[in-house]
Amino acid sequence: MTWLLWAIATSDLTLMALGLVLVAALVIGFAPLLDRFPVIGAYVPLARLVALLLLFVIGLCVGHRLADESAALAQARTDLAFKDLELDAQKRSADVAAKLRADAEAKAGEADKKVSDYEAELAKRPENDACALDGGDVDRLRGIAK
Repeated sequence: MTWLLWAIATSDLTLMALGLVLVAALVIGFAPLLDRFPVIGAYVPLARLVALLLLFVIGLCVGHRLADESAALAQARTDLAFKDLELDAQKRSADVAAKLRADAEAKAGEADKKVSDYEAELAKRPENDACALDGGDVDRLRGIAK
């Protein structure tokens, strides 16, 4: 809830209104010869006090606004740096994934070629001997699977 108070107190409209009242208080309080007028003369000391208080309040509000904007800017910079870090990590992950995919495709191509060669060799065997697999054939199939 305090953020709402500070948002209103540091808004442009509030600061302009305070500035306008400050100018009026400065004119009434510190302009020469205005204290000689009976209508305004009674308000000169009050106007000087109001002017000094408004200087303090405006300084406080502007200082808070600058600090708040500075903190928001620092947070935005931190968020941007974190997003850049995440983006770099994602790019590296994508590069690693592409490399692993290329390696897997190359291994699959090699295995496909080995299977094709093995099929061609089995086709060259005599018809009645094509289904008779020996230990060498089993080892060769295991080698293809790796």
